[in-house]
Amino acid sequence: MQSGQRHQHDVSRMSAGAFALANSLRRLAAITAALLLAPALANSQAWLPQQGSLAVGLTYNDVLNQNHYLPNGDEFDAGHTRSDAYGLSLAYSPTDRLMLTAGLPYVQTRYWGKRPHPTEVDNGDEHGAWTDLRVSMHYQLLLQPFALAPYVAFVTPVTNYETLGHAAPGRGLNETWLGFGAGKSLNDWLPRTYVQGRANYAFVERIAGVKHDRTNLDFEVGYFVTPQWSVRALAFWQFAHGGVEVPMPPSNPLYPYHDRLAADEHTNLGLGASYAASSQISMYVLYLESISGRNGHKVDQGLTVGMSYGFAPLRQRISDATASTSQ
Repeated sequence: MQSGQRHQHDVSRMSAGAFALANSLRRLAAITAALLLAPALANSQAWLPQQGSLAVGLTYNDVLNQNHYLPNGDEFDAGHTRSDAYGLSLAYSPTDRLMLTAGLPYVQTRYWGKRPHPTEVDNGDEHGAWTDLRVSMHYQLLLQPFALAPYVAFVTPVTNYETLGHAAPGRGLNETWLGFGAGKSLNDWLPRTYVQGRANYAFVERIAGVKHDRTNLDFEVGYFVTPQWSVRALAFWQFAHGGVEVPMPPSNPLYPYHDRLAADEHTNLGLGASYAASSQISMYVLYLESISGRNGHKVDQGLTVGMSYGFAPLRQRISDATASTSQ
């Protein structure tokens, strides 16, 4: 090879490498930017952080669904799905009583089985999409005799992702949530123990004129083994208000929307542990499974791991809130 040709070849190879690197960096930057708005694991948020607090929380969520729930609660093998969600949450407290949050998850899904829907997401390959932007505002109404923090949240899709299929990453609908988080330290009766919960009603965008709102309830009992380590048991319920029963024959005029309109109800139970590495850094792991349901996927294995930076650990927040009200 002539020196000029060799030089041109080297330049082309370097240019290709630089182009690939630039693409990788751009993709990483896009993912990072979106993850900065992704929601962390749903939290009751009974005790809000202090004024000026800014927190970032990284999470990874892996869910395996092996069966579906029929309308009567029986299980049915319609194929299996696996979903992985990645995210970072952002939350800011402009005052002691107000907290603002925003989130936008990136979800990857895959389906395998003998009953796929006639859409690309069920072709056996892995598919990923940015899904729904969620913003919320929480207000600390009470700290005694128990903590109470009502909130309002808005959910809207940011991409036109596929919503028909076992492996659809979401429902692609606008929603308005009204709810509250409530909690109480049980230290006077059970040392180092607390309870908290959440009640949430979702007003969901109607499809084909069909109402399909829902109610979600969460309950958590936690125990601090040490000031750094805590364990907790959790329960999650979802109740449908309207919607349709699934599966549905393709001849039904609502079939193109049945995954979005499904009257999905379930009861999930979970166990978790948290570790506060410092006054600002905490980590947690949570495992959950479905024990009953209707018209939706059964969670056979659900694992969430995450960390947060910025907010004080929960025990310190409970202690600070109790101290502030006793002064």
